[in-house]
Amino acid sequence: MKSRAVFCCSLMVIGCLTGCAHFGMQAPKTPTQEEYLGRTLQKAAECESKGEWVEALRAYKIALTVSPANPKALDGRTQMEARLKNLAEEQYRVGQDLQKQGKFAEARRHFLTALRLRPDHPDALRTLTSKKRLPSEEYILHTLKPGESLSKLAMLYYGDPAKFTLIARYNQITDAHLVQVGQEIRVPLLADLEAESSRDKTAELEAEETRAPQGYWDWSSIDSELAERRMPSEATKAEAADQIVSYRELGIELFKEGRYEEALFEFNKVLCVCTDDQTAMDYACRASFELGLVLFQMKDYLAAREHFLVSLKYKSDCGQCRAYMKESEELYKELHYKRGIEFYGKEQLSEAIKAWEMVQKLDPTYKRVDYYIRKAKEIQKKLEELKQETQTGLSGS
Repeated sequence: MKSRAVFCCSLMVIGCLTGCAHFGMQAPKTPTQEEYLGRTLQKAAECESKGEWVEALRAYKIALTVSPANPKALDGRTQMEARLKNLAEEQYRVGQDLQKQGKFAEARRHFLTALRLRPDHPDALRTLTSKKRLPSEEYILHTLKPGESLSKLAMLYYGDPAKFTLIARYNQITDAHLVQVGQEIRVPLLADLEAESSRDKTAELEAEETRAPQGYWDWSSIDSELAERRMPSEATKAEAADQIVSYRELGIELFKEGRYEEALFEFNKVLCVCTDDQTAMDYACRASFELGLVLFQMKDYLAAREHFLVSLKYKSDCGQCRAYMKESEELYKELHYKRGIEFYGKEQLSEAIKAWEMVQKLDPTYKRVDYYIRKAKEIQKKLEELKQETQTGLSGS
């Protein structure tokens, strides 16, 4: 009888203490490992069907972190890696062909695409980052005459028409074919090359112009060691500037394709070297903001808040970033506050306390959350005491 009385008292205490609980929104169901794996594989298949190979590969890799031996994920990863490797190689070959034609801007875009499809593409990476400049103090100003081209100027001054890329690069000409009669061209002087003025090599010139120009993207093939020894600091600065430009341009391309996380990585490379690069800061702010929006729509408000906060570090006067950051905070607090209320109403006190403590960590004064945590802990303590009394009564009987 005594044990029955104690048990009844326990039920009455629980009913009284939790009777005032408010029922809020239903606690979201946490997906099981199998459900998450199924969703990830479905996303990979959808991306693959749309031709979004990079996204498909990423999804398969995520699936393998959940289930490393999953045959579908393993097969999908293998197929995507092979496909991306082939596509990257194709883009790189197109870039090489355009480079040989003197269409440097178009070639660069294809090299960047190859690198996006396969980030470890050795040739594309080397092509985009191993450039050097020549000193700019010494040059000859040449006005183009009818029938002259950059290749003919290279033949005239260097004795090698293939070195027209030197002149194009020096004058920031993105397409060597788009030059006009009367245009003033600066021809850089190479200290270790003897200028040749022979104009009697027309036949040889016509044959040489059909060959592939060398060394535009890999300036190490240009023998300018003497010039760099004369001006080492300028050459070093120019090489670093080239790399910064490469990182910035790749970041912009990635941003335009919605690859915000990868774009942010490239812009941070720029900012590590050049902390006041305004273009990199603007794009980094926008990339971080876009990542925040994605998380905001997924209701991952705390992670979204962090990205909006990072956006403000890049651009402190971003009003939209600040507004979304505050909205994320409010929604996060309200979401977990209501979850705590629901857990409390279901007498799941430990879960309620955890939910409220998440709110308390962000805002200790939010809707008396400190009071509810204390109240729930008191109930837990009393229930534990009643439980012990019940167990003692049952063992005594």
